[in-house]
Parts: sequence; structure tokens; C-alpha cells
Amino acid sequence: MDQPVATDPWREIRLHVLKRDDYRCVSCSTPLKSSEADVHHLLPRSMGGTDELSNLVTLCDGCHAAHHPNLAGGLARRVIEKWAVRLARWLDTDGQVSEGVGNFGPTLRLFGLDRFRQGQLPIVLAALSGKSILVVSPTGSGKTLCFQLPAVLRRGLTMVVSPLKTLMSEQVSDLLTKKIPATFVNSDLSPDEKQSRFSLLGRGAIKLLYLAPERFFVRSEDERARLKQTKPSFIVVDEAHCVDQWGRDFRREYGRLKEVREKLGSPPVLAFTATAGREMQQRILKSLGIEDADVFVRDVDRPNIALLRWRCATEKRAEEIASLLRLPQLQRQKAMVFVPSTKVGLELQATLRNLGPEVPFYHSRLGNAWERQELVKRFLGQSKPPVDQIICTNAFGMGLDVPNVHLVIHWQQSASVEDQLQEFGRAGRDGKPSVAVMFHNGSSIGRDISRLRFMAEKTVESSKVPTFDREKMLEQRYHQIDQVAELMKARSCMRAAISEYFQGPKTTVRRSLSVRILDWAFGTKAKTRHFRGCCDYCDKAEIRRRGETGYVSWILSP
Repeated sequence: MDQPVATDPWREIRLHVLKRDDYRCVSCSTPLKSSEADVHHLLPRSMGGTDELSNLVTLCDGCHAAHHPNLAGGLARRVIEKWAVRLARWLDTDGQVSEGVGNFGPTLRLFGLDRFRQGQLPIVLAALSGKSILVVSPTGSGKTLCFQLPAVLRRGLTMVVSPLKTLMSEQVSDLLTKKIPATFVNSDLSPDEKQSRFSLLGRGAIKLLYLAPERFFVRSEDERARLKQTKPSFIVVDEAHCVDQWGRDFRREYGRLKEVREKLGSPPVLAFTATAGREMQQRILKSLGIEDADVFVRDVDRPNIALLRWRCATEKRAEEIASLLRLPQLQRQKAMVFVPSTKVGLELQATLRNLGPEVPFYHSRLGNAWERQELVKRFLGQSKPPVDQIICTNAFGMGLDVPNVHLVIHWQQSASVEDQLQEFGRAGRDGKPSVAVMFHNGSSIGRDISRLRFMAEKTVESSKVPTFDREKMLEQRYHQIDQVAELMKARSCMRAAISEYFQGPKTTVRRSLSVRILDWAFGTKAKTRHFRGCCDYCDKAEIRRRGETGYVSWILSP
């Protein structure tokens, strides 16, 4: 049997041992392929054994495990993984099991994991099969692994389009600690540092490259040419809702990613977002030019968060918020109060100060960048004095994962169902009972709606889109505001309504036998947990008995 020339001492020694033993286990005589054979030290290295051929023998996985009882569990698991992959490939009739599947076990361990979380495996399989995908799944549910693992298993470079420099830096640092070659290029780097990173890129030394969408349109012709030459295996669009929300009026380069993809050779696009309803999903797919992509919607329902729509006059909201923030169940827990504008936030902060609670307010005009970052660190517990309660606009918290936020309060409804979900989804990241309180006035023409429409009009007026597009853009924003308003006053289960908004009517998808085998070998079955509350509609008897504040206290009680 011809073998490739070995390029390192151990590979050469291993090949000599396999040839000497005629590619058979010396214990049970099972014929073995090179990739399946284990080379065993008769006298372990820890006891002075060497790599001499006389101290080495060929064994199959089972016989090797018998020689290492302390490692038998791990070795046996690897045997199970190999046979599961073989069986899945044999049963695969629709091309779902690609070559990279055989390395799931080692690659998961590279990321410090034993198994996939529920729902991750089908996404990874679709990516490795060469399909474009759109994944809608809350922050903290493991979206990052769904593109980093295929990137490691697929040959070549993966480009990751990310909106924020802090997110790029954090993910690259995490990958480097796992010894996965990754880097980012942004405007903070010196010319020499950029040159160094592009040099590594040109030599094929980088596995994942993080960029903002603007990087593809910089003035430097040399930089654009270097990016164009890469021909990536994947283009990942992280925070893909930015394609729809920012692609026309705020960061227009998000709307040109289809053009970027075509210049890079039209590789598969892996798009990920924490929140996008069915209408937004279609707009994202169209903008990226991947209308035929597979769409995965995961874990939109957060059963540990009770949803309370609270009809309350604007003048009384500050007093009710003060009562909520004083609840004893919130001691040493965190609370966030979302406001629609800086003006509303400052007024609320002043009123709360008169009522007792001193709550800091994070907004874009707060001091300088250092002061804003310091407040974020205090909320994260990384700086003193710590902050457990904060008033903020919806930009606060993007990319942050604060586990012990157990109360999220909305001064009024958000501008879209996507925004509403993203904001209250910052609660309960630790899986413990939490509450999202959403104040509203129950009217489609009240002050809340008027404020949101006014803000939408100002955004459209200041946008860079052509005049003939502004009317359509404003109409879409009005439609999104109305969708939330209908959700706020609907007399039905809010949890069910949100799930249908994102996923449509529930359907059962039958998985192939090969995928079920891989899920058994590499996946995890989520445990079903039951929580005390659901929403104001399902728990209306409790709310009548306890009142809204008492209901929140009841949900948060141990």
C-alpha cells in the first residue's frame, strides 16, 4: 500500500510501525486503515518508554482502550463517534453528511466542548454542505460556534462581517486562546500592523478574518485588491438584522454585501441574528442575494421570562417603576429600564431620584467615551462601585452577556417586534425566572405611538436614501410600529404570538435517519423546564389577585 512521504519524525515512525504490522491490530488481527489505527507504547513514556519501533505496536480503538483503563471512557467515545459517522454516511441519501463531519469530535474538543447544543447540528451540517443559511437565535444560544466550527473544518479563509469593533476584538481574542489563527482589520490599526496582517492573509495563515462592511469600500485600492484576492470559503454576516435596519440609512455598506459577495466569488453566506421576524428574514435574504438559503429559527421562546403587558398612563409610569426597582427580590440582581429617547430617560432619572432610587442613565450624549465605557464596566461588575440598576436606550447591551439581569422594563413599546424581543431577551441569561414589563397605553393613536412615529420620520428625513425611497421606508417603519401596538393590546398569549411572528405556524420537520444518528453521537437533548409564569393573559387570575407589582414579586421569588 503506497503511503505519502512523512514530513515529521512521529509520522515517519508511525508509518514504519503500521507497515511492519501489516496494517492489522496485533491483538485481534482486525485490518485497519491508516486513519483508524492507533500506535501504542508498550512501555509508556511516563515510565521511560521511547519511540523506538521495538516499543510500539499497532492496535484498534477497542484493544487500545483495554490497555488504558483510565482513558477508556474517552477512547470508547471516539470509537462510537467514528462508527456513528460511518453509519450516517452509509445512510445519507440527500448529501447532508459532508467530509468534515468525520472531525466533529476533535473540533468540538478544540472549542472546549463535548457536544453540540440542541439545534446547532442541523445548522453546521447545512453550512458544511455548501448551502447559504440564515439563523435567527437569541444571544447566548451558541450562534458563534455555528460559523466558527464550519470555518475550522472547511479549507481556506472565512470572512466575518461584524458591526462593532468590540465584538471583533472579543471573538478574535477567544479564538486565539484556542490556538485558532484569527485576526481583524479595522481603522484602529496602524499602517504597519495592517500590512503585517494582510501579509499573513496572503500566505494563507489566517482562518477567520473579521471586518466591518465599510472595509470593502475603503479608499485604498491596494487594500480592496488584497481582500478581493482572498476568495473565501464562507462569508459570515454577524448581527444580520443590521442588513435590514442599517443597510439603507445608517451604514449603507450593509446594503451592498450582495455586491461584495459577487466580487469574492459568490461563496456561501452564513447570516446570523438574534432577532428577525418573517418579513425581515425575507428582506435580509433578498438584500444578500441568497433567497434560496435555508432558514433556521431557534429558541425564540424564552420560557424563563414572564411577559407582562402593563396598561398604564404615561404620568404614572415612573412611580410604578420605582416600586418595581425597590422589590426585595431584586437585591443583588440586575434590572434594565429601556427608554425611547434621551429626553425621556433624563426625565425618568430625575423623577426616580425624587422618589428614592438613584439610577444611572446610559445614553449617547453621556460624557465622553471613557465615562460611557466605565458605566458599562460597573454594570458588568468589572469596576467599582458596581451598578445593579440602569436606565438606557436600546443601543446599550448590544454584544454584552450579563447573566443575572432578572427584570427588564420598557417605558413604552419598542419600534418593532424585533427590537422588543432583543431588549427583553437580555433578561434571564442564567436560566433563572425573570420578568419583562412592557408599559403601554392600549391605544393605537396615543402618546407612545406618536413619539415612535415622530422618531421614525426624523430618521427617514436624515437618511441618505433617495427621496423617492423615503416614502416606502417610512411606510415600513410605521408598519413595524403598528405590529408591536397590536401585540401589546391583543387578548391572547403573548408568548405564542411572538413565536408565530418569528416562526410562523408550528410545523414538524422530520429529520433523516443519518442526521438523527449524528445527533445521538454529537448532540444534546435539552431538558424541559417548567416555570411559574407565562404572560399577563395566561396568568390574569394571579395578576387580579396580586396586582402587577405583586405579580413581578411572585415571579422573582425563590
